[in-house]
Amino acid sequence: MLSACRLRQALARLGWLVWVVGMLHAMPSHAAASNTAATTTDPWRIDDLAVLRDASGQETIDSVSQPQRMADFTPVPSGFSGGYTRHSHWLRFTLQAPPPNADGKRELLLEIHPPYLDDLRLYLSLPPATPPGTTQPQHTTPRFEQRPGGDLQPQSAKEYPYRGFVYRVVFQDDQARTAYVRLRTNSSSVLIVKAWEPGQFLAKTSREYALFGLLLGLVLTGLLANIWHGLWRHEEIYRRYIAYLFATLFNLLGINGLASEFLLPEAPYWADKWVPLGIILVVLFGVRFYALALNIAQAAPWMRWVYRVQFWLAIASLPAPFLGFYPEAIQVLLSFVLLMMLTGTWRSIQIWREGNDNGNGKILLLAHLFGLSGNLSAVPALLGLLPGQFWLIYGFQLRSVGTLLVLQLMLAKHVQAMQTKLTQATVDIEIAKSKAQQEHAQREQQRHFLSMLTHELKTPLFIIRLRLGATNATPRMQAHAERAVHDIDAIVERCAMVSRLDDEADEPQREPCQLAPLLSDVIAQHQGAQRVALQMAPSVQNAPVHTDPLLLRTILNNLVDNALKYAPPGDVVHITATPGPHADRPSLCIRVDNAVSKVGAPNPAQVFQKYYRAPGAHQQSGSGLGLYIAKALADQLGGVLEYRLHTNRVVFELWLPL
Repeated sequence: MLSACRLRQALARLGWLVWVVGMLHAMPSHAAASNTAATTTDPWRIDDLAVLRDASGQETIDSVSQPQRMADFTPVPSGFSGGYTRHSHWLRFTLQAPPPNADGKRELLLEIHPPYLDDLRLYLSLPPATPPGTTQPQHTTPRFEQRPGGDLQPQSAKEYPYRGFVYRVVFQDDQARTAYVRLRTNSSSVLIVKAWEPGQFLAKTSREYALFGLLLGLVLTGLLANIWHGLWRHEEIYRRYIAYLFATLFNLLGINGLASEFLLPEAPYWADKWVPLGIILVVLFGVRFYALALNIAQAAPWMRWVYRVQFWLAIASLPAPFLGFYPEAIQVLLSFVLLMMLTGTWRSIQIWREGNDNGNGKILLLAHLFGLSGNLSAVPALLGLLPGQFWLIYGFQLRSVGTLLVLQLMLAKHVQAMQTKLTQATVDIEIAKSKAQQEHAQREQQRHFLSMLTHELKTPLFIIRLRLGATNATPRMQAHAERAVHDIDAIVERCAMVSRLDDEADEPQREPCQLAPLLSDVIAQHQGAQRVALQMAPSVQNAPVHTDPLLLRTILNNLVDNALKYAPPGDVVHITATPGPHADRPSLCIRVDNAVSKVGAPNPAQVFQKYYRAPGAHQQSGSGLGLYIAKALADQLGGVLEYRLHTNRVVFELWLPL
């Protein structure tokens, strides 16, 4: 429990740490951008966004900026997406001048997304040149300042420290400036352009990095939590889900420009390859996970074919970013992603209808609906079928996290079901162990019982055989035979009583009885009764005892028989009955003691155990059950039978409540 608590605390702190890092990065890096406080969180207006496709790649700023070429540009007011293509594109738009800030400056920050565009060239119009000695500008070819960009540049070459591409645009007056952007990339030719006042951009990026911190912290927390509980060592679905989470985290770091900004700031080649690899890995490990979660191996052949083709397409696409055929490979791969998601949705419905999945069908359907809502917007936009709007390109990330949360819920239910099965298995094991122990104990008791009978009946039966085989039996032989029969009868009677005690068949029948005649009768039944000395306190000699006389007689019989059997020959056995307190209640103590013979004193820890006999006691007939019976019957009467060893005398004390 302590480890789980510490894990939750560590993961929570990790999520907050990622969020704080985002906040700290956003604030100081942009604090010097402007002293102007933002009055609105909306971006600055961009007018007349239009695009020109440069199939040959030979166009230049001089050729596309000619007035007669304006008609060649296609307006894209909803955003631009050219899909995966090797063609270049020229975008043209107009930046309106902002009002002067507190320092009298007019400036904007031009933000271009996404961060994984390979080669950008920003061209900003300049005022016409004014010849020396004149005051009027000369009307010549338009002039432009060129500003490079793209993820093939290291972070240190960027104009502005940011995950995307930011350019500072300064206005000399209130006149608008025309901007051209030349785009060439092996990734999707999507371009999202926004302009901000510096104060607005500061507020926006602070929120943005905080959101990314929470987003990545959430995914990382899920990844570490699934690694921590260790089920991946035994469960294939957890190994595949962990790989899927890792690929998702890898992909989020790449497409959001965080890998190039923080992890590989001066390694643009690898930062550039990070994004396509991330997308391919998400598809690869997503196929592997969903194929197992949806039990595609048991689905219709056409479903198995879809997932098999998607898997091998992802494998074949892995070298594409390094071999130069990524645009062609990713178009096929993403098209199959939509087909796979639709197939998975239908398979989820099938599992739901089967109704034997513990609710996983509903969860998988919800996960696929989340995934479809993101893919049906982002994938067509990346393929150039929908305009390149910000929410289309980036909104799927939140839906992806929603999908992961839903899948985590499914796995959490799986963990709960496994824990229930494990608990039940543990209970079953304990029950089986208990039964095995009981059976072992029963076998041991049977072994002891048979061993005792074999040993204890051997001598009496031998004596009886001698008597039966004798033609002229002597009185001594007859007495020995009768004693042997008595011993056999006593053994059988004690075994029967033990059986009744184990079955709890006897219930005490309490009634008033006189102790003096009961003790005298018990002593008289034993051979060697003359060796017994009875002493009773006057207060108990004639006072009745409320108990079960039959059970009490059995206890005393066993104690007296044990004392006479193991006392030295000729030694006196003492029996005393006196009142006294025991366990803070008035009680009657009946004490039976005898001297220790060569047999030795019994072991205090074993004296009341079934079949126990002292090491030297096997010369005497007996079952090893007498003291066990006496102890059990004393408990039934609400009393206590105790064994003590005093100055070489064996002492048994029976305490009965008055």
